[in-house]
Amino acid sequence: MHSIDRASYGTIIFPISVLILSVFFWEKPITFFISIVTLAIADPMAAIVGERSKEHFKPWKDRKSLQGSLAMFSSTFIIVLFGTDFMVRFFNASFYLPIHILLGLALFTSLCATLSEMLSYRGSDNFSIPVITFFSYEIFLINYTHGSLIDLLLWTGLSILIFTLSYRLKSVSLNGAIGGFLIGILIFGSGGWALISPLVFFFVSSSILSKTKDKKDSRRDLLQILANGAVPAFLALTYFFFSYELALFAYFGALAAATADTWATEIGYFSKKDPMLLIGFKRVKKGESGAISLIGTIGTIAGGLGIALISQTVHDSKLAIFFITAAGIMGSFVDSFFGQFIQAKYQCNISGEIVEEKYNLNEKTILLNGVEWIDNNFVNLANTLTGALVAGLFFFLYG
Repeated sequence: MHSIDRASYGTIIFPISVLILSVFFWEKPITFFISIVTLAIADPMAAIVGERSKEHFKPWKDRKSLQGSLAMFSSTFIIVLFGTDFMVRFFNASFYLPIHILLGLALFTSLCATLSEMLSYRGSDNFSIPVITFFSYEIFLINYTHGSLIDLLLWTGLSILIFTLSYRLKSVSLNGAIGGFLIGILIFGSGGWALISPLVFFFVSSSILSKTKDKKDSRRDLLQILANGAVPAFLALTYFFFSYELALFAYFGALAAATADTWATEIGYFSKKDPMLLIGFKRVKKGESGAISLIGTIGTIAGGLGIALISQTVHDSKLAIFFITAAGIMGSFVDSFFGQFIQAKYQCNISGEIVEEKYNLNEKTILLNGVEWIDNNFVNLANTLTGALVAGLFFFLYG
């Protein structure tokens, strides 16, 4: 585990992933076994084969190879195929999977596990591989037993097409496309078309709006995808496994906040006047974090309302529309507050511009204010978390 030429926190991350799965899913021993063995065997196989390859690519941070990914996929496929049969016999289970379903389970789980391994960074795959393997395995089986497997497979194919097209249109980077695909699988597997519809609405509308602006690179990367999608995915899985209605309501609140904030930024760009800071109402240049405009605020309300209306497929209530819209607006304003006072802002030594990155024009910038490690992705995460908490609070008080 230590014979690597790069910094890695894998030895710390591995027991955390095992602990989480043990605490919450100890009653699912077959899936637990499959996910841990996949990490223990398939991941090292990918590393061994990948190191011998001469051609590498970077889906995100670490170098990967096609041969290593194929080794990961093949090893996981064998583990799922034979491990499932072995464990079912070991526990003397009362049912056995038909061979075509078992093959489908192995293919589906192998695909998700391999994609999660491709996004590893400094040993993060010691968390992502067992967790993604566990959930993809469970999602496939539960959708099979509930009679919704065809829908899951249909979405899988449709999702591949969506993110392939988005990557070609430069709406997302390669790592963003992979991350978005996995988040979509987790959410669709947890609630089908009713839960994936607002996520598709957010992604498609945000991509279209971002393309209307003259930006050098509007592609969303993995961190941006996670900042907006990690909280909704967590809430969808919580509802799926534990049937908490509050988690379902909070899910829509999180997406309402993500959509409201994104629409506020993209639509606010077309304001003829410079925006004002949320606190103090001082006029600043367009694009500066923490600033709002009239047209951007209208975008905030419209984005939150859009998700709230879509949520009616699950919550047929006029009151739910108001609560989810309000949660989206609150999340967006918290985003602006954090952007003004906490998010790091830097000054470029060359152009003198105020930017949000540590490097600009290939030169290191100077920290002006805010906390150095709090960037726009952290603020977006706080935005979705706020939307979820506000919606959850409304549900708790009035649901």
